[in-house]
Amino acid sequence: MVTKQEREEVIDPHGFFVSPDELNTEDAADAAVIRRREQKWLDMFSQWPSFIQSRFDKLKERCRKGIPASVRGQAWYHLSAAKYRQENEDRNCRTGNLFNSYLKQTPDLRVIDDINKDLARSFPDHEMFRKSGSGQQSLFDVLRAYAVHDPAVGYCQAQAPIASILLMHLPAESAFWVFIQINEEYVKGYFSDGLMAVREDALATELLLQRISPKGYRLLRKLDVDPILYTVEWYMTLFSRTYRAPKLYRIWDMFFCEGVKVLFRLALVIVREALEVGPPDIVNRAHKCDNPMDLVSLIKETAKLLSFDVLLAKMEKLPLTDIDLAQACRQARQQLNSELEATKNRKK
Repeated sequence: MVTKQEREEVIDPHGFFVSPDELNTEDAADAAVIRRREQKWLDMFSQWPSFIQSRFDKLKERCRKGIPASVRGQAWYHLSAAKYRQENEDRNCRTGNLFNSYLKQTPDLRVIDDINKDLARSFPDHEMFRKSGSGQQSLFDVLRAYAVHDPAVGYCQAQAPIASILLMHLPAESAFWVFIQINEEYVKGYFSDGLMAVREDALATELLLQRISPKGYRLLRKLDVDPILYTVEWYMTLFSRTYRAPKLYRIWDMFFCEGVKVLFRLALVIVREALEVGPPDIVNRAHKCDNPMDLVSLIKETAKLLSFDVLLAKMEKLPLTDIDLAQACRQARQQLNSELEATKNRKK
C-alpha cells in the first residue's frame, strides 16, 4: 500500500525520493560546460597510464572540482585501480570471471542472514533500494561475493552503505571490484574483528588534533572523549551516513584519488570548526558541555550544519602533510600495541 507521503514524493537527480520542498531547484550547470568536463574525463580514460604517471596533479585537480555525474562511476573504477585488478584476476580465473565464480559459492549461513537483515535498511529512500527494488539483489550479490572472497572478514554492517553507493554508479560486477579495492587498499583492516585499524586511525586523528586544534584537543581530553566515538561512523562508512548526494560524491571523488587522508582531513576540519574556529554559537556550546556524549553529538551535528563549500576549502588549506599523517598513524599503532601488551601482562 502506497502511503500519502510516498504519493507526494518526487525523485531528485540522484535517484533519492524527496518531498517537493527538498528538491534542489538551483540552476543546473551550463550544459556546454558539463560536456567539456565530460570530454576531458573521457580523454583521460583513453590515456589513463599517462595521467597517473606524469599528470597526477591535473587529475587530482579535476577530482577536487568534482567528477561529472555521467562518468563518475567509471572514474571511481579507474581511480581505485579496480579496472586493472579485475582484468588481472579474471585472466587468472579458470572460468574467466571471478565475480560469477564467487556467486556460485555460498558463504557462512550466518553471513547470509546478516546481509539479508540489512538489505532493506540500506538507502530505502533511493529508487534502487526502496522495498524490493532491483538494487537489493545487486547489493546482496556484491556483499555475498565479497564474503566468499574474504571469509576472514565476511560481512560487516558498515559495508552495506558503501556497496550501495557504488551500485548507484556502477553495474554489480564493477562495483564489486571497487568494493574490494576499498576494503583491501584504501581502508584495509577497517572491517576485521576488533576494529584495530579503525581504532588506530581514530587515535591518529586525536594526535593530529593536538597540533592542528590545541584548544579543541584540550576540551576533548578534559571530558575524556575517546576519539573512536566521533570517528568510527565517519571512517567505517566513508561518511555515507553523514552526507547525502551530491556532497558525499564529492568526498568520494577526492577519496578515490587521494586516499584515506581525505577522511582525516574532513574529520579534522569538522572537529576544529566545532571546538575552536567555527561559528561562535557552536564553539560556545561545545565549551559549555560537561558530558562527553553531549560533545560527541555536537561534533556530529556540526558536520551537517557547516557550509560544505567552506569545509572543502578548509580541507585543502589544512596544514597536514603525508608525512604528518604517516607519523601520527605510526605513533597511534605503537601506543595501542603497548596498551594491548600491558593488558595481556596484567591478565597473566
